[in-house]
Amino acid sequence: MKALFSSVKSSSLKTKMVESLFESGPVMNWGTLNKCILMLILAAGVHLTWVIWKGTIILNPELWQWVDLALIKKQIQLNIVFLILFTLMIIPCRLWAEKKWVQQWFPYISVGIFVASICRDGYLIGVLSPATMISYVSLVTVGLVLLPRVLVYCAFIPATIFLAGCGYLSYMGVMTYAPIFHLSGYSYTNGFWILSMLFFIIPILCTCLFLFESLLSQWRHREQLIQHLSQVDPLTNTRNRRSINECLEQLDVLNEKESAVYAVVLVDLDHFKLINDRFGHHKGDEALILVSDELSKHVRESDVVGRFGGEEFILILHHSSEQQAQRVAERCRQAIEQIVLFSDEEETIHITASFGIAASAPGIKPMKLLNLADKALYEAKAQGRNQVCSYFHSAFLDTV
Repeated sequence: MKALFSSVKSSSLKTKMVESLFESGPVMNWGTLNKCILMLILAAGVHLTWVIWKGTIILNPELWQWVDLALIKKQIQLNIVFLILFTLMIIPCRLWAEKKWVQQWFPYISVGIFVASICRDGYLIGVLSPATMISYVSLVTVGLVLLPRVLVYCAFIPATIFLAGCGYLSYMGVMTYAPIFHLSGYSYTNGFWILSMLFFIIPILCTCLFLFESLLSQWRHREQLIQHLSQVDPLTNTRNRRSINECLEQLDVLNEKESAVYAVVLVDLDHFKLINDRFGHHKGDEALILVSDELSKHVRESDVVGRFGGEEFILILHHSSEQQAQRVAERCRQAIEQIVLFSDEEETIHITASFGIAASAPGIKPMKLLNLADKALYEAKAQGRNQVCSYFHSAFLDTV
Protein backbone atom coordinates (compact mmCIF):
# COMPACT_ATOMS: atom_id res chain seq x y z
CA MET A 1 0.00 0.00 0.00
CA LYS A 2 3.02 2.26 0.27
CA ALA A 3 3.08 2.38 -3.53
CA LEU A 4 -0.56 3.46 -3.45
CA PHE A 5 0.23 6.54 -1.35
CA SER A 6 3.27 7.40 -3.45
CA SER A 7 1.18 7.23 -6.63
CA VAL A 8 -1.43 9.54 -5.12
CA LYS A 9 1.34 11.96 -4.18
CA SER A 10 2.55 12.05 -7.80
CA SER A 11 -0.85 13.36 -8.93
CA SER A 12 0.17 16.91 -7.94
CA LEU A 13 3.09 16.67 -10.35
CA LYS A 14 0.76 15.63 -13.17
CA THR A 15 -1.58 18.52 -12.32
CA LYS A 16 1.27 21.00 -12.76
CA MET A 17 2.16 19.32 -16.06
CA VAL A 18 -1.42 19.75 -17.33
CA GLU A 19 -1.42 23.42 -16.33
CA SER A 20 1.82 24.04 -18.22
CA LEU A 21 0.42 22.31 -21.30
CA PHE A 22 -2.74 24.42 -21.36
CA GLU A 23 -0.63 27.56 -21.27
CA SER A 24 0.56 26.71 -24.81
CA GLY A 25 -2.86 27.46 -26.33
CA PRO A 26 -5.97 25.51 -27.39
CA VAL A 27 -5.58 21.72 -27.33
CA MET A 28 -6.43 21.44 -31.04
CA ASN A 29 -3.40 23.60 -31.90
CA TRP A 30 -0.94 21.49 -29.93
CA GLY A 31 1.64 19.33 -31.64
CA THR A 32 1.22 15.54 -31.65
CA LEU A 33 3.79 15.08 -28.88
CA ASN A 34 2.05 17.56 -26.56
CA LYS A 35 -1.22 15.74 -27.20
CA CYS A 36 0.55 12.49 -26.34
CA ILE A 37 1.71 14.04 -23.06
CA LEU A 38 -1.90 14.92 -22.25
CA MET A 39 -2.96 11.38 -23.17
CA LEU A 40 -0.23 9.90 -20.95
CA ILE A 41 -1.37 12.06 -18.05
CA LEU A 42 -4.95 10.90 -18.58
CA ALA A 43 -3.78 7.28 -18.88
CA ALA A 44 -1.90 7.61 -15.59
CA GLY A 45 -5.06 9.10 -14.08
CA VAL A 46 -7.11 6.11 -15.26
CA HIS A 47 -4.73 3.68 -13.59
CA LEU A 48 -4.62 5.83 -10.48
CA THR A 49 -8.42 5.46 -10.36
CA TRP A 50 -8.05 1.68 -10.67
CA VAL A 51 -5.46 1.68 -7.87
CA ILE A 52 -7.77 3.66 -5.58
CA TRP A 53 -10.76 1.40 -6.40
CA LYS A 54 -8.85 -1.82 -5.86
CA GLY A 55 -7.15 -0.45 -2.78
CA THR A 56 -10.56 0.40 -1.32
CA ILE A 57 -11.74 -3.17 -1.93
CA ILE A 58 -8.63 -4.66 -0.30
CA LEU A 59 -9.11 -2.46 2.77
CA ASN A 60 -12.82 -3.37 3.15
CA PRO A 61 -13.38 -7.12 3.84
CA GLU A 62 -17.16 -6.81 3.42
CA LEU A 63 -16.58 -6.26 -0.33
CA TRP A 64 -14.49 -9.38 -0.84
CA GLN A 65 -17.53 -11.56 -1.55
CA TRP A 66 -18.17 -9.71 -4.82
CA VAL A 67 -14.69 -9.99 -6.33
CA ASP A 68 -11.79 -12.34 -6.92
CA LEU A 69 -9.56 -10.97 -4.17
CA ALA A 70 -6.41 -12.80 -5.30
CA LEU A 71 -6.81 -11.35 -8.80
CA ILE A 72 -7.48 -7.89 -7.35
CA LYS A 73 -4.18 -8.00 -5.43
CA LYS A 74 -2.25 -9.06 -8.52
CA GLN A 75 -3.91 -6.46 -10.74
CA ILE A 76 -3.34 -3.54 -8.38
CA GLN A 77 0.38 -4.19 -8.68
CA LEU A 78 0.11 -4.13 -12.46
CA ASN A 79 -1.91 -0.91 -12.32
CA ILE A 80 0.83 0.69 -10.23
CA VAL A 81 3.40 -0.43 -12.80
CA PHE A 82 1.33 1.14 -15.62
CA LEU A 83 0.89 4.31 -13.56
CA ILE A 84 4.65 4.66 -13.12
CA LEU A 85 5.31 3.70 -16.75
CA PHE A 86 2.94 6.32 -18.18
CA THR A 87 4.40 8.97 -15.86
CA LEU A 88 7.96 8.12 -16.95
CA MET A 89 6.99 8.11 -20.63
CA ILE A 90 6.28 11.83 -20.38
CA ILE A 91 10.01 12.45 -19.96
CA PRO A 92 11.06 11.55 -23.56
CA CYS A 93 8.25 13.75 -24.91
CA ARG A 94 9.74 16.67 -23.00
CA LEU A 95 13.49 16.09 -23.22
CA TRP A 96 13.75 14.69 -26.75
CA ALA A 97 10.86 16.48 -28.44
CA GLU A 98 13.11 17.71 -31.26
CA LYS A 99 14.40 14.26 -32.19
CA LYS A 100 12.81 12.78 -35.30
CA TRP A 101 12.53 9.23 -33.94
CA VAL A 102 10.59 10.52 -30.94
CA GLN A 103 8.24 12.54 -33.16
CA GLN A 104 7.74 9.60 -35.53
CA TRP A 105 7.44 6.57 -33.26
CA PHE A 106 6.68 7.70 -29.72
CA PRO A 107 3.02 8.59 -30.43
CA TYR A 108 2.44 5.03 -31.72
CA ILE A 109 4.16 3.54 -28.67
CA SER A 110 2.22 5.74 -26.23
CA VAL A 111 -1.19 5.15 -27.81
CA GLY A 112 -0.48 1.45 -28.27
CA ILE A 113 0.44 0.85 -24.62
CA PHE A 114 -2.48 2.96 -23.39
CA VAL A 115 -5.03 1.10 -25.54
CA ALA A 116 -3.53 -2.28 -24.59
CA SER A 117 -3.90 -1.45 -20.89
CA ILE A 118 -7.49 -0.32 -21.41
CA CYS A 119 -8.29 -3.53 -23.32
CA ARG A 120 -6.86 -5.61 -20.48
CA ASP A 121 -9.03 -3.80 -17.96
CA GLY A 122 -12.00 -4.06 -20.33
CA TYR A 123 -11.66 -7.84 -20.34
CA LEU A 124 -11.38 -7.94 -16.55
CA ILE A 125 -14.69 -6.11 -16.03
CA GLY A 126 -16.43 -7.61 -19.08
CA VAL A 127 -16.16 -6.66 -22.75
CA LEU A 128 -19.92 -6.01 -22.99
CA SER A 129 -20.11 -3.98 -19.81
CA PRO A 130 -21.27 -0.35 -20.10
CA ALA A 131 -17.91 0.87 -18.76
CA THR A 132 -15.98 -0.96 -21.50
CA MET A 133 -18.34 0.14 -24.27
CA ILE A 134 -18.34 3.78 -23.15
CA SER A 135 -14.55 3.78 -22.77
CA TYR A 136 -14.12 2.26 -26.22
CA VAL A 137 -16.39 4.73 -28.02
CA SER A 138 -15.07 7.72 -26.06
CA LEU A 139 -11.41 6.91 -26.72
CA VAL A 140 -12.02 6.36 -30.45
CA THR A 141 -13.94 9.60 -30.92
CA VAL A 142 -11.59 11.72 -28.82
CA GLY A 143 -8.60 10.08 -30.49
CA LEU A 144 -9.92 10.92 -33.96
CA VAL A 145 -10.37 14.55 -32.94
CA LEU A 146 -6.92 15.00 -31.39
CA LEU A 147 -4.61 12.60 -33.23
CA PRO A 148 -3.91 11.57 -36.84
CA ARG A 149 -6.31 8.92 -38.18
CA VAL A 150 -3.54 6.43 -38.96
CA LEU A 151 -2.33 6.57 -35.36
CA VAL A 152 -5.83 6.00 -33.97
CA TYR A 153 -6.81 3.17 -36.31
CA CYS A 154 -3.47 1.38 -35.86
CA ALA A 155 -4.32 1.08 -32.17
CA PHE A 156 -8.08 0.54 -32.19
CA ILE A 157 -8.41 -2.01 -34.99
CA PRO A 158 -6.32 -4.54 -33.00
CA ALA A 159 -8.21 -3.46 -29.85
CA THR A 160 -11.54 -4.21 -31.55
CA ILE A 161 -10.32 -7.63 -32.65
CA PHE A 162 -9.08 -8.36 -29.12
CA LEU A 163 -12.35 -7.35 -27.42
CA ALA A 164 -14.45 -9.25 -29.95
CA GLY A 165 -12.24 -12.34 -29.51
CA CYS A 166 -12.50 -12.16 -25.71
CA GLY A 167 -16.27 -11.87 -25.95
CA TYR A 168 -16.50 -14.89 -28.26
CA LEU A 169 -14.14 -17.05 -26.19
CA SER A 170 -16.05 -16.10 -23.02
CA TYR A 171 -19.31 -17.15 -24.65
CA MET A 172 -17.76 -20.46 -25.71
CA GLY A 173 -16.53 -21.08 -22.17
CA VAL A 174 -12.86 -20.98 -23.11
CA MET A 175 -12.26 -17.80 -21.07
CA THR A 176 -13.90 -16.44 -17.96
CA TYR A 177 -16.14 -13.46 -18.56
CA ALA A 178 -15.37 -10.47 -16.28
CA PRO A 179 -13.00 -12.56 -14.11
CA ILE A 180 -12.51 -9.77 -11.57
CA PHE A 181 -16.14 -10.12 -10.37
CA HIS A 182 -18.21 -12.95 -8.93
CA LEU A 183 -21.19 -12.63 -11.26
CA SER A 184 -24.61 -14.15 -10.79
CA GLY A 185 -27.21 -14.76 -13.43
CA TYR A 186 -24.70 -15.67 -16.15
CA SER A 187 -26.47 -13.57 -18.80
CA TYR A 188 -23.21 -13.47 -20.79
CA THR A 189 -23.66 -17.21 -21.55
CA ASN A 190 -27.11 -16.62 -23.00
CA GLY A 191 -26.71 -16.48 -26.77
CA PHE A 192 -29.96 -14.58 -27.28
CA TRP A 193 -28.88 -11.88 -24.80
CA ILE A 194 -25.45 -11.49 -26.39
CA LEU A 195 -26.83 -11.34 -29.94
CA SER A 196 -29.48 -8.86 -28.84
CA MET A 197 -26.83 -6.59 -27.28
CA LEU A 198 -24.67 -6.81 -30.40
CA PHE A 199 -27.73 -6.16 -32.58
CA PHE A 200 -28.29 -2.84 -30.82
CA ILE A 201 -24.67 -1.87 -30.18
CA ILE A 202 -22.99 -2.54 -33.55
CA PRO A 203 -25.35 -0.53 -35.85
CA ILE A 204 -25.36 2.44 -33.49
CA LEU A 205 -21.57 2.29 -33.08
CA CYS A 206 -20.91 2.02 -36.83
CA THR A 207 -23.38 4.79 -37.68
CA CYS A 208 -21.94 7.12 -35.07
CA LEU A 209 -18.37 6.46 -36.15
CA PHE A 210 -19.27 7.01 -39.82
CA LEU A 211 -21.05 10.29 -39.11
CA PHE A 212 -18.32 11.40 -36.73
CA GLU A 213 -15.62 10.61 -39.30
CA SER A 214 -17.50 12.55 -42.00
CA LEU A 215 -18.07 15.58 -39.78
CA LEU A 216 -14.49 15.44 -38.55
CA SER A 217 -13.15 15.40 -42.12
CA GLN A 218 -15.22 18.46 -43.03
CA TRP A 219 -14.23 20.24 -39.85
CA ARG A 220 -10.52 19.56 -40.36
CA HIS A 221 -10.75 20.73 -43.97
CA ARG A 222 -12.40 23.95 -42.83
CA GLU A 223 -9.79 24.49 -40.13
CA GLN A 224 -6.96 23.97 -42.63
CA LEU A 225 -8.62 26.41 -45.04
CA ILE A 226 -9.07 29.02 -42.31
CA GLN A 227 -5.49 28.57 -41.18
CA HIS A 228 -4.28 28.89 -44.78
CA LEU A 229 -6.30 32.06 -45.37
CA SER A 230 -5.01 33.59 -42.14
CA GLN A 231 -1.38 33.06 -43.20
CA VAL A 232 -1.44 33.79 -46.94
CA ASP A 233 -1.65 37.06 -48.83
CA PRO A 234 -4.72 36.67 -51.11
CA LEU A 235 -3.17 38.54 -54.05
CA THR A 236 0.29 37.00 -54.34
CA ASN A 237 -0.39 33.69 -52.56
CA THR A 238 2.74 34.21 -50.46
CA ARG A 239 2.88 34.49 -46.68
CA ASN A 240 1.31 37.59 -45.19
CA ARG A 241 2.84 39.82 -42.52
CA ARG A 242 1.24 37.92 -39.67
CA SER A 243 2.74 34.66 -40.89
CA ILE A 244 6.13 36.31 -41.39
CA ASN A 245 6.09 37.60 -37.82
CA GLU A 246 5.36 34.05 -36.62
CA CYS A 247 8.38 32.78 -38.59
CA LEU A 248 10.57 35.45 -37.00
CA GLU A 249 9.29 34.49 -33.54
CA GLN A 250 10.13 30.84 -34.24
CA LEU A 251 13.64 31.88 -35.26
CA ASP A 252 13.93 33.80 -31.99
CA VAL A 253 12.98 30.66 -30.04
CA LEU A 254 15.42 28.59 -32.10
CA ASN A 255 18.19 31.08 -31.40
CA GLU A 256 17.75 30.54 -27.68
CA LYS A 257 18.43 26.80 -28.13
CA GLU A 258 21.13 26.95 -30.77
CA SER A 259 22.81 29.52 -33.00
CA ALA A 260 20.74 29.53 -36.20
CA VAL A 261 22.28 30.66 -39.47
CA TYR A 262 19.90 32.54 -41.73
CA ALA A 263 19.48 35.77 -43.66
CA VAL A 264 16.65 38.28 -44.04
CA VAL A 265 16.14 39.96 -47.41
CA LEU A 266 13.76 42.88 -47.91
CA VAL A 267 12.58 43.57 -51.45
CA ASP A 268 10.91 46.81 -52.53
CA LEU A 269 9.64 47.50 -56.04
CA ASP A 270 11.10 50.67 -57.51
CA HIS A 271 8.69 53.50 -58.40
CA PHE A 272 5.72 51.25 -57.84
CA LYS A 273 3.40 54.21 -57.22
CA LEU A 274 4.08 55.41 -60.76
CA ILE A 275 2.89 52.06 -62.13
CA ASN A 276 -0.38 52.39 -60.23
CA ASP A 277 -0.87 56.04 -61.16
CA ARG A 278 0.03 55.68 -64.83
CA PHE A 279 -1.25 52.23 -65.77
CA GLY A 280 -3.88 51.52 -63.12
CA HIS A 281 -4.02 49.49 -59.94
CA HIS A 282 -4.91 46.33 -61.83
CA LYS A 283 -1.52 46.49 -63.55
CA GLY A 284 0.12 47.16 -60.20
CA ASP A 285 -1.53 44.03 -58.84
CA GLU A 286 -0.34 42.08 -61.88
CA ALA A 287 3.21 43.33 -61.29
CA LEU A 288 3.06 42.17 -57.64
CA ILE A 289 1.89 38.72 -58.72
CA LEU A 290 4.67 38.37 -61.30
CA VAL A 291 7.32 39.52 -58.84
CA SER A 292 6.12 37.08 -56.15
CA ASP A 293 6.26 34.27 -58.72
CA GLU A 294 9.86 35.10 -59.61
CA LEU A 295 10.90 35.33 -55.98
CA SER A 296 9.34 31.92 -55.25
CA LYS A 297 11.14 30.38 -58.23
CA HIS A 298 14.58 31.46 -57.06
CA VAL A 299 14.49 30.29 -53.43
CA ARG A 300 14.43 26.83 -51.88
CA GLU A 301 11.33 25.13 -50.52
CA SER A 302 12.70 25.51 -47.01
CA ASP A 303 12.95 29.30 -47.42
CA VAL A 304 10.11 31.74 -46.78
CA VAL A 305 8.65 34.25 -49.23
CA GLY A 306 6.15 36.80 -47.98
CA ARG A 307 4.50 40.07 -48.84
CA PHE A 308 5.46 42.42 -46.06
CA GLY A 309 3.14 45.22 -47.07
CA GLY A 310 2.25 47.21 -50.19
CA GLU A 311 5.00 46.68 -52.75
CA GLU A 312 7.45 45.25 -50.22
CA PHE A 313 8.38 41.56 -49.99
CA ILE A 314 10.55 39.64 -47.57
CA LEU A 315 12.70 36.53 -47.94
CA ILE A 316 13.85 34.45 -44.97
CA LEU A 317 16.69 32.26 -46.20
CA HIS A 318 17.41 29.41 -43.79
CA HIS A 319 20.96 28.06 -43.45
CA SER A 320 22.28 30.90 -45.60
CA SER A 321 25.31 33.11 -45.05
CA GLU A 322 25.57 36.73 -46.18
CA GLN A 323 27.35 35.71 -49.39
CA GLN A 324 24.73 33.07 -50.22
CA ALA A 325 21.95 35.57 -49.57
CA GLN A 326 23.62 38.06 -51.90
CA ARG A 327 23.73 35.49 -54.70
CA VAL A 328 20.06 34.64 -54.21
CA ALA A 329 19.09 38.30 -54.10
CA GLU A 330 21.06 39.05 -57.26
CA ARG A 331 19.35 36.22 -59.15
CA CYS A 332 15.98 37.53 -58.00
CA ARG A 333 16.90 41.10 -58.99
CA GLN A 334 17.86 39.99 -62.51
CA ALA A 335 14.72 37.87 -62.85
CA ILE A 336 12.48 40.79 -61.83
CA GLU A 337 14.30 43.08 -64.26
CA GLN A 338 13.46 40.68 -67.10
CA ILE A 339 9.71 40.49 -66.33
CA VAL A 340 7.62 41.33 -69.40
CA LEU A 341 4.48 43.28 -68.55
CA PHE A 342 2.36 45.31 -70.95
CA SER A 343 -0.17 48.04 -70.27
CA ASP A 344 -3.67 48.06 -71.72
CA GLU A 345 -2.24 50.12 -74.62
CA GLU A 346 0.51 47.49 -75.19
CA GLU A 347 3.14 49.77 -73.69
CA THR A 348 6.01 47.98 -71.94
CA ILE A 349 6.05 48.37 -68.18
CA HIS A 350 9.54 48.10 -66.73
CA ILE A 351 9.82 46.57 -63.28
CA THR A 352 12.86 46.71 -61.04
CA ALA A 353 13.41 46.13 -57.34
CA SER A 354 15.89 47.05 -54.64
CA PHE A 355 17.17 44.52 -52.10
CA GLY A 356 18.40 44.91 -48.54
CA ILE A 357 20.16 42.01 -46.80
CA ALA A 358 21.04 41.33 -43.20
CA ALA A 359 22.64 38.05 -42.11
CA SER A 360 22.26 36.53 -38.66
CA ALA A 361 24.94 37.11 -36.07
CA PRO A 362 25.34 36.18 -32.37
CA GLY A 363 23.31 38.42 -30.10
CA ILE A 364 21.13 39.88 -32.86
CA LYS A 365 17.45 38.99 -32.59
CA PRO A 366 15.33 38.42 -35.74
CA MET A 367 13.37 41.69 -35.31
CA LYS A 368 16.65 43.60 -34.98
CA LEU A 369 17.88 41.82 -38.08
CA LEU A 370 14.76 42.98 -39.87
CA ASN A 371 15.61 46.60 -38.99
CA LEU A 372 19.14 46.11 -40.30
CA ALA A 373 17.80 44.71 -43.58
CA ASP A 374 15.53 47.76 -43.83
CA LYS A 375 18.56 50.04 -43.44
CA ALA A 376 20.34 48.10 -46.18
CA LEU A 377 17.26 48.48 -48.41
CA TYR A 378 17.28 52.23 -47.77
CA GLU A 379 20.95 52.30 -48.78
CA ALA A 380 20.16 50.43 -52.02
CA LYS A 381 17.47 53.00 -52.82
CA ALA A 382 19.85 55.85 -52.03
CA GLN A 383 22.48 54.44 -54.39
CA GLY A 384 20.11 54.54 -57.36
CA ARG A 385 17.69 51.59 -56.91
CA ASN A 386 17.69 48.25 -58.75
CA GLN A 387 20.57 47.12 -56.54
CA VAL A 388 21.43 44.60 -53.85
CA CYS A 389 22.88 46.03 -50.67
CA SER A 390 24.02 44.13 -47.61
CA TYR A 391 24.03 45.82 -44.22
CA PHE A 392 27.43 44.52 -43.15
CA HIS A 393 29.02 45.59 -46.45
CA SER A 394 27.42 49.01 -46.54
CA ALA A 395 28.89 52.34 -45.62
CA PHE A 396 27.03 52.46 -42.30
CA LEU A 397 28.73 49.39 -40.78
CA ASP A 398 29.93 51.43 -37.82
CA THR A 399 26.33 52.05 -36.71
CA VAL A 400 25.78 48.41 -35.58
